Amino acid sequence: MGTGRAAVIGGAASIALVVVLGGAGCAGPAVCTAIGWANGVELTLLGDTSAVGTVTACGGAGCTPPTADDPLADPPEADPGSTPTPVPGGVRWPLHLGMDTPHHGAVAVYDRAGQLLVEQAVTIRWDSPHAADPCGGPSSGRVTMRLPASPG
Repeated sequence: MGTGRAAVIGGAASIALVVVLGGAGCAGPAVCTAIGWANGVELTLLGDTSAVGTVTACGGAGCTPPTADDPLADPPEADPGSTPTPVPGGVRWPLHLGMDTPHHGAVAVYDRAGQLLVEQAVTIRWDSPHAADPCGGPSSGRVTMRLPASPG
């Protein structure tokens, strides 16, 4: 949720910087338009995923993922409406972390009734093709998480 607030404040600051530096006529930092994007994270869940109903995530060390019934953040930190794609040994679930690219985060996996199955701290591997661009751009992250074996 803090990501959305930071994006708005950063956008306003960028506009103010363009107005101040643009009028001065001197070469300064790159001029970036006030745009935004959502960085996607592909979470691969390995193991028995038959009971999984919702997956949520957050970015930042020590963060707490939203619960299964939390309303979506703006931008969404995790989209409970996302559809998983089957992959060998599990499913791949698309998540979103706003404009941040944190190296650490947390993932929570819920069953269809909204009961927590597992919550785990994760390390996110990022592909940031716009890292050298002074204005940035969307990045893709990857996380793999093994679900605990079902009791029984």
